[in-house]
Amino acid sequence: MADMELVLPEKKNPSLTPMDWVQFIVSVVIGLVTLVGSLEIPKADFWVVIAILSALAGYCAKIYFSFQKNMATYQNLITQSMYDKQLDSGKGTLLHLCDDVIQQEIKEVIIAYYILMENGKATIEDLDLQCEELIQEEFGLQCNFEVMDAVQKLERFGIVTRDSIGRIVCVPLKRSNEIIGATTEELVMKARQS
Repeated sequence: MADMELVLPEKKNPSLTPMDWVQFIVSVVIGLVTLVGSLEIPKADFWVVIAILSALAGYCAKIYFSFQKNMATYQNLITQSMYDKQLDSGKGTLLHLCDDVIQQEIKEVIIAYYILMENGKATIEDLDLQCEELIQEEFGLQCNFEVMDAVQKLERFGIVTRDSIGRIVCVPLKRSNEIIGATTEELVMKARQS
């Protein structure tokens, strides 16, 4: 109901405004008076009559095409407004949010793996602190890094393990790539090359 005024702003079709009608009628009357006045002259010049009729027709055409242009602008405005309103609703919004969540989860995992790859073994607390420091240094943002979530995902993939005293250790990068397998982008590129 909030969009009803936008969808149906008028219950009738737009038409010429009163000012358009006044311009149109005044120009027709002036043109006809001039035409009749030039015809009453005993030697009415044919080309003068043609010029008056052409000017009258041209002015009427200008008013008509001006109205048509305004109508097209009005319809484009309604169409653009409806399109803009539809962008942030329905399945598109849900898919966009899901994509953002997935991207955030992937970023957490990458940061945790990077810290383990660069620094070797780490406890959960050390890993959490190092990930937060990396984000602070690189992006100037303070955050509470979800280290347990990232470690659980890495363990589920078999990319990290724990040693006998509970420190987290990552497998080498080459082995991690083998475990993860080809990405969709790599598969598409391989298919294009074939």
